[in-house]
Amino acid sequence: MDANQRLAPHRHSEFWFGDGNIVFRASNTLFCVHRGVLVRHSPALEAILAMPSGYDTDGTEQLPIVLHQISEEDFTYFLNWVYHISSVPPPPEEQLLVAILKVSHLWMISNSIKFAIDGLENLTLQPTRRLELARLYSIPQWIAPAIHEIIPMSLVNTTDTEAAQMGFKVYTIIARAKEVIERERRALAAYPPSLLVSPSFSCSARSHSRWKEAWSGFWWKKVARAILHPTNPLPLTQTLQLIIEAPLPDGMNIACRQAMIDAMIELDGLEVEERIIEGVIRAVTSYFSSL
Repeated sequence: MDANQRLAPHRHSEFWFGDGNIVFRASNTLFCVHRGVLVRHSPALEAILAMPSGYDTDGTEQLPIVLHQISEEDFTYFLNWVYHISSVPPPPEEQLLVAILKVSHLWMISNSIKFAIDGLENLTLQPTRRLELARLYSIPQWIAPAIHEIIPMSLVNTTDTEAAQMGFKVYTIIARAKEVIERERRALAAYPPSLLVSPSFSCSARSHSRWKEAWSGFWWKKVARAILHPTNPLPLTQTLQLIIEAPLPDGMNIACRQAMIDAMIELDGLEVEERIIEGVIRAVTSYFSSL
């Protein structure tokens, strides 16, 4: 029993209705509200309340229904939304929406879950916070966008709050994936691809030899630097676009460059980073589903 439960509970100043017919306790506060108002929003709650508890006074001031893990503040914000009472000072928007989402998820109130999710999607939330909410309140559509934002982030600069929001399991999945991605990036940067492409019809063997030198120089100066940039590395999927948009290196003809690009596309090695990220998304989604 926690400290709140040992203290004598008190009635909420706003949400204690004289004509209310069901009493809830959140933290150390009692709420006397209208059963019909709540069950109109939540058929699941109606079914829960219809189950016999073995106590004639269940849901009264003497034996209130205790809302475990729901704070007084959260339940107040939820009831304010249900009853539309403006005299309760509104909290910061995220706090209000998360409170609605928390109680609505507990009671499976689909319309208010949608309301809260839609509202949160219009806010600028950190990706680790979105991932945390996705885990807590079953929002699978938030997992992939959050992972795509988190993967490029430096784990060295991750705050304790962000790490806690991800949780140890997800943090480990992401850390391992980032290590694999970094290994693939270093390998690609170190070995310019497509040097074995045969000369095109418009390129002699001698010219092709100079082309290889030009290509190697271009790769080291432009592509490898971008891939290995310490703070803003080029995603591997954008490597081809960088090559296509860059001026043609001296000593390299257009046909040979196109042959090189075609060879890189056929090898499909530039998609490895995205495949790793997709694997992370599947792993995190599976983990969240198992909770």
